[in-house]
Amino acid sequence: MKKTTYWAKNDLSLLFLLSIFMNGFETGGYQACLLYVGQEYDLSIGQQGMLAAVQLFATMIAPLLLGALADKIGKKIMLVIFTACRALSAGLILLATSSLIFAAGIFVLGFACSIVQYVAIAGMQDAYPLTRNRRMGYITAMFALGAVIAPLVVGLTLTTPWGWRSFFVLSALIFLVLTFCLVKTDFAPREESSPSELAQVEGGMYLKGVALLCTIMFIYVGVENGFCFFLNSFMADTLNSSRGYLALSLFWLAMIPSRFLCGLFAQHRSRLIYIAPLGAALMLALLTSLTQEILVFAAVFVFGFFCGGVYPNVLTYVADFAGGRTATVTAAITVATGIGATVISASFGFLHEQFGFNGAFLVLAALLGVDILIAAMVPRLQRH
Repeated sequence: MKKTTYWAKNDLSLLFLLSIFMNGFETGGYQACLLYVGQEYDLSIGQQGMLAAVQLFATMIAPLLLGALADKIGKKIMLVIFTACRALSAGLILLATSSLIFAAGIFVLGFACSIVQYVAIAGMQDAYPLTRNRRMGYITAMFALGAVIAPLVVGLTLTTPWGWRSFFVLSALIFLVLTFCLVKTDFAPREESSPSELAQVEGGMYLKGVALLCTIMFIYVGVENGFCFFLNSFMADTLNSSRGYLALSLFWLAMIPSRFLCGLFAQHRSRLIYIAPLGAALMLALLTSLTQEILVFAAVFVFGFFCGGVYPNVLTYVADFAGGRTATVTAAITVATGIGATVISASFGFLHEQFGFNGAFLVLAALLGVDILIAAMVPRLQRH
């Protein structure tokens, strides 16, 4: 009886977790496949960069175009349609005979993954109003877990007859099963809202709170992307190290326990929301003074640990300010992350020319300092 009760309460949660895991899986897998895709289609580094930008662009515009739709027509139909689109995009990638067709498949995949990302998070908030803050840590940890596992899977697929395409075959099969499960699952709330939760819905969207959450994520994701894209080059230039890719893996690996812990200690979200960027800013500043590879590895891991806490703690405040429109607010945050990633990453080249790698990283640390101030304001906001 207990098993049945547990499943009845958590069946929807498990589907949301798997959806976000597959987003991280696709992101990490595509990054790992890009080199081999470029070799097959005889692409230069610049052309490979354009293929990477296709996914980033699709991820950014998807919530911009369809952000509020899930709150109007329902989260279930959005998840079902765009999970099925992910399976179709994988099929298009598998059949691609040129880099142009491959790019079209990646665009569809990035677009669909972006929709699934914010709708699944919003769906978790709506279905589990009493435990949603704890679940935000878990759901964001699943993305990092998928991003860590995917490159390992890509490495295994390279030994198969289909090579890197085997990764997308596996993805397509999982998406088909996930689509079927979503169709069969009832999206009714699994927990009953408390009176305070209902009062927040009746209060309508609190735009000031939403704006602060978007600003935090605009800065944070911009810093994260600027750091991750240039970490390998930083280590090669300043430490003469060719193992920057290991440091990058450590960065993503550190996010998994960090986000699980944020879920476990969600009752302390009012402090964690500014402690996370504070620790990240200090570690990034420290990183610029290190000259030994092993110490850089350790600093990158700790930096990733603190970075991992920013997103889940921001998400715990979505329902507080959404007024029932959780998908709309989560979509707005997703758009802000895409713009931040694009703007700050694009600006890093200029910062490097002016100040070098260490100076550029210090500027990123200063930006995280702005995030600390904004994050400290969020728990104090009160509706009038």
